[in-house]
Amino acid sequence: MTDKATVAILGTLRSFRVTFLSVAGATFVVLAAAIIISVQPSSLVRSAIEVGTFATNDGEVPLEPPELLAKRIPAVYLPAAITALAKSGVQASTLGALQNSSAESIGQTVSMRSIVNPAAVAEAKELQQKIIDQIMDEESNRSDVLREAAALRTVLWKETSDEIDRQIADYGKIMDRLSGLLPEAESLLRARQLERGAALQQRAAAQAEDGNKTTADIDGLRKEIANQLDLLAVLSEERAQSTRDVTMLRARHDVLAANLIEAQIAARAFKGTRVTLAPEAMPIPVGAKRSSLLFIAAVASILIAFGSIAFLHNFAVTRD
Repeated sequence: MTDKATVAILGTLRSFRVTFLSVAGATFVVLAAAIIISVQPSSLVRSAIEVGTFATNDGEVPLEPPELLAKRIPAVYLPAAITALAKSGVQASTLGALQNSSAESIGQTVSMRSIVNPAAVAEAKELQQKIIDQIMDEESNRSDVLREAAALRTVLWKETSDEIDRQIADYGKIMDRLSGLLPEAESLLRARQLERGAALQQRAAAQAEDGNKTTADIDGLRKEIANQLDLLAVLSEERAQSTRDVTMLRARHDVLAANLIEAQIAARAFKGTRVTLAPEAMPIPVGAKRSSLLFIAAVASILIAFGSIAFLHNFAVTRD
């Protein structure tokens, strides 16, 4: 049964071999021509920029997140650049191809890609250059603002630090004065205590008629000693409070010194945004794509030829 079917098929092919070859050949020529016309050589235009950074305690921070910039390119910068090209007279077909330009970020680098016809390479380069120029202008302005802010912080921290230094120096003078007054007050207190002790002894040994005068002297010494004790307490409290104030000022000074160093580093450690790859073009090979499509076209041509033979064979059998 299988042999008979094979013989029948081969017989049909012999009968319609001219038709088979004609249909297969014509179909392949048409498909191949369509593939060659539609699959034209193209060029890849690409460029890249590196986003600038500034220094903080946590390390280098980008002036703008690269991934955010990559999203803004097709959403903001690309339409503006295409509008500018349209006003300069670029063809609509070229503008349509340029609208498919894309951007992506890798680390601090943001790259742009445009796949266009080789005839539109100049327009693609101009488009990317316009985008780069706009980004560089905005990043430069952002960098200037941050640099000025860092310089202003440096001045403010320095002025505040100098003011605290002056306050600490004033407290130092006060504490030196208190340190001199306290020994004097303590010496005077001891002297009055000795005088009072001597007066008490004198009263005990004095005669009755002198008792009133001695008692008055002792009362005066008692009041003077009480005053000296109050003065000594005030001086001690003043020195203790001054010591606490100086400790707080020094702690604040240390914080300000760290902030000042950070601001100085930030003011000096700016790294501006730069172009790492100017717009350049490179051809995209089309040989492999054309070869695969031509192979598919050859298979399709053979199948169409088989279908045509089957149709003609059935038509002939039906007529007979």
